[in-house]
Amino acid sequence: MECDRASALLHPLIDGELGFLGRQRLLRHVARCGGCAGRLSELQALQTALRTKLQYHRAPPALAARIGAAIARESPSLAPARRRLFGRGSGVPAGFGLAGGLVGAAAGVALTLLVTGAPIRPESDMVSAVLDSHVRSLLPNHLTDVVTSDRHTVKPWLSSRVDVSPPVRDLAEEGFPLVGGRVDYVDGHQVGVVVYRHDRHIINLLAWSSPGKADEGLKTQSRQGFNLITWRKGGVTFWAVSDLEIGELRKFALAIAAAG
Repeated sequence: MECDRASALLHPLIDGELGFLGRQRLLRHVARCGGCAGRLSELQALQTALRTKLQYHRAPPALAARIGAAIARESPSLAPARRRLFGRGSGVPAGFGLAGGLVGAAAGVALTLLVTGAPIRPESDMVSAVLDSHVRSLLPNHLTDVVTSDRHTVKPWLSSRVDVSPPVRDLAEEGFPLVGGRVDYVDGHQVGVVVYRHDRHIINLLAWSSPGKADEGLKTQSRQGFNLITWRKGGVTFWAVSDLEIGELRKFALAIAAAG
C-alpha cells in the first residue's frame, strides 16, 4: 500500500469505517511507515481531544418519542419499489419499504444516538474494536503512556484518567511481568489498558464499566492469529488479547480474574 492511499484511509480508520481486512492492511503499512504513523497519531490525538473535551447533551425522552411517532408507515404503492431495490431474500422485513426503510433506518440511528449516546454494537464488532486497540498498540510508541513495572505507579496513573481501570498485579513470578499502562478509546469508551508481557508476547488487558450486567465467566475466541478472552465481574467488562498461545493467555486471565 502506498502512502497516498494509506493517508486517504486514516480518517475512515479512526472513525471505524474500514472492514477488518482493510484495517489490518492499513495498520501493517503504518507499522512500517514513520510518516503515516505520525499522521495517525495526530488524528488519534485530535479525536481523543474532541471526544473528551467537548460537552455532550442527551436529548430528552420526549424528543425520542416524537421521532418514533413521526416515522410514516409504508405506502402499499412502494412495496414493488422495495422488492426491485432490495430483491427477494435480501433480509429486509416485509412491510419495511423504500421510504419507510430509509426513514426508519435513519430514525433508528438517531434514536440510538440521542437516547443512549452511542450505537449498540454486536459482539463481533466489539471483538474487532478490542483487536484494533491491540494492533494499534504494536505500532511504534503506541504501547504505553506510562512505562514502569511498578504497579503502585500504574494503578493511580490510570485511576486519575478513567472511571474504571483493570487490576494491576505483579505477576512476574507467574511469567507475566508488568510493562506499563495507557488510555485508549474503544467502541465509544475511554478505557484503561494495562500492558503485560510473556517472553516476547505482548498482552493488553482492557476494562470498562458495564453497570447492571451480570457476571460472566471466561469466554475465548481467536481472530487473525490473535487470541482474546473476555469476562465480566462486579459490573466491569474485561478483555485480554495477545498472540500468546491460548492456554497461557487463559492462565493469565485466571490470575487477573482472581484479583478483580
